[in-house]
Amino acid sequence: MALFLAGIAAGMVLTQRLRSEGPVVSRIAFKEKAAAGYRVCFQTPRDDSFDVALVDEEGARVRVLASGAELEGDTSPDKDSAHCFDWDGLDDAGTPAPPGNYRLSLVLRGEGRSVVSGEKLQVAETAPEPEPAAGP
Repeated sequence: MALFLAGIAAGMVLTQRLRSEGPVVSRIAFKEKAAAGYRVCFQTPRDDSFDVALVDEEGARVRVLASGAELEGDTSPDKDSAHCFDWDGLDDAGTPAPPGNYRLSLVLRGEGRSVVSGEKLQVAETAPEPEPAAGP
């Protein structure tokens, strides 16, 4: 019984610590670019080394956008202060990502914390290229 109560107390302390550290990300935005691709932007309130990736609906990594990026925290309401990364719609192997919903995954290396966004980037099926006309 004492071990059970000690486990509950440890869980409560850990939960309180995580709450006091605040959010990993304060704002996320997915934007379509004029050219083929997307722009992924986020704002974080803390300085850290980040891994930035896109994951599919099952949480599997699709594309790494940055590995070990040193980013400065910013809590200003200025949307222009966000960190932005471009995604060309390809996976890590260089093939087009299938239609579906994708989320932003962030790992804070220094804090050992990670988060997957609730916001989704919806990638629609692209229209096939028209075939050239045959003959004269």
